[in-house]
Amino acid sequence: MTQLDLHTDDFEPEDFPIVVAIDFGTTFSPKQNIQYAKTPTLNLYKEDSGKYRMIEWGWKSKMGMETPSASKYIQISQYKPYLDENLVITPWKNIVSVPDAISDYLYSFHEYAAEKILQEFGPSYSRKSFRYCLTVPAMWSDKAKDVMRRAAIRAKLITEADHPERLMLVSEPEAAALYCEQTCKQYDLMDGDRFLICDAGGGTVDLIVYDIDSSTKVQRLSEVTKGHGASCGSIFIDLNFRQLLIKKFGREGAKFPNGIIPQLIETFAYQLKPHFDGIEDQYLALPRSDCFDHLKDPGAIGIDGGYMRLKASELKDTVFEPVVAKVLGLIQEQLAAAKECSAIFMVGGFGASSYLLDRAKQEFSSMVKTIAAPYKPEIAVVCGAVYVGLNPKMVTARITRRCYGVSIMQKFQKGVDPIRLKVYQVDGVYCTKRFSVFVRKNQKVQVNECIARSYWVKKQNSYDTGACSLRIYAINGQPPRYTTGLPMLAEILLPGPFNASHSVSCEVPIEMKMYFGLNEIKAVASIQGKDYSTTLRFQDGDSYTRPQVRYL
Repeated sequence: MTQLDLHTDDFEPEDFPIVVAIDFGTTFSPKQNIQYAKTPTLNLYKEDSGKYRMIEWGWKSKMGMETPSASKYIQISQYKPYLDENLVITPWKNIVSVPDAISDYLYSFHEYAAEKILQEFGPSYSRKSFRYCLTVPAMWSDKAKDVMRRAAIRAKLITEADHPERLMLVSEPEAAALYCEQTCKQYDLMDGDRFLICDAGGGTVDLIVYDIDSSTKVQRLSEVTKGHGASCGSIFIDLNFRQLLIKKFGREGAKFPNGIIPQLIETFAYQLKPHFDGIEDQYLALPRSDCFDHLKDPGAIGIDGGYMRLKASELKDTVFEPVVAKVLGLIQEQLAAAKECSAIFMVGGFGASSYLLDRAKQEFSSMVKTIAAPYKPEIAVVCGAVYVGLNPKMVTARITRRCYGVSIMQKFQKGVDPIRLKVYQVDGVYCTKRFSVFVRKNQKVQVNECIARSYWVKKQNSYDTGACSLRIYAINGQPPRYTTGLPMLAEILLPGPFNASHSVSCEVPIEMKMYFGLNEIKAVASIQGKDYSTTLRFQDGDSYTRPQVRYL
């Protein structure tokens, strides 16, 4: 668990004139040197002196697995979903950890992107001119966001010494909302109108509803609902298609060469899935292999002339609809929470699916006037992230995802508080580990809103220095009375304000401030005119040695 990061200086965006937005995706990420809007999120590793070193990424990783040396390599893909703590998924068993895979990919991408950017801007700028907007799913926990921040630091986007705001973590649906606000003027959304963003990507689907505020010269957005989502993106359609192939080929399919099924899934994902409309049958091109010649009755499963015919009804019922139905359920939940909505915008790679858009229209056109996809919906998030970086105050209010508070001592209540938490202080009897609330779950807060609480530390004896700790907690439900059993989110250690000249019972105030409304929560503790601040972070384990301090 981290203690604190001390940054007393204010962040100056003008010091970093170039905004670099990164939409790190489950299946695709930013553009590489190929004629396609995105590049696959793939890492290719090779053993080197007992360790595994990434040698290629993106499209080149894919090409590496198609060479005669492929048996010497290990390719890693679809690792982003493992940061979703709510997803029930097969345990990660690869030799490279998920955080390392992310940082390896980000490092190589950043090296590539930085070179291209500086070629465009010329010698007047350097990498020191960059600040970053890294997108994350709305439903990710604080812990998952922290894994991304640490991965970005290991990837050398920024350093530990940099101000945290040089790297902004941006909610994916929020970035998409700003993109739609900029590109969807033709839908004439007015002051007070609400619109829903459905950001459907490869791994996750994120949704949120915004209010439009045109009362000022610059139009602003305000969250209406708590952004939420689920891991039900288009990779789950691919998984369903895999099961369909296995069923079609039966026992004979188990004898196919290792690369055949993955190649068929890839052809489906790139060529058939984006254009499926639920009406027309699809024809899947088969790779050149004699394995199909050994099938007992290829015609029975639609194979003829090097193609496999896939009936639209079959694809709809067994491949698409189980995933699409989950997305529609998420939209329904958001509409119910918002109570009214003028538009639904479908964005993301999966959001560009004509089938998903048509199904959304079938389900919700009687409730919502406009259901559409913006221009180039697959790049909505990364473009919107640039808008966030340039104007972070475009969104004025957000809904808190969790309840936040600190652990303190309060007067002991006999018959209410447990004896095990009872402690004797110089001025009375207290109960430890009481939960002091800063914000409640689903509370609406202004962007960067500061909520302050006042506490104090009191000298207990002649040897007491007053060193103390503020422990910060976050929970998904209502605030509890005690912090017992809760996982600690962060801890700020404060220096002792007392010395030998201070009398017993001497009291020194502590002001605790927490800043909400951004994608990372900031906390500042002030004692004797000095500020100690931290961005709430996680760290696996609890490896540091605790000093002897009291807990407020």
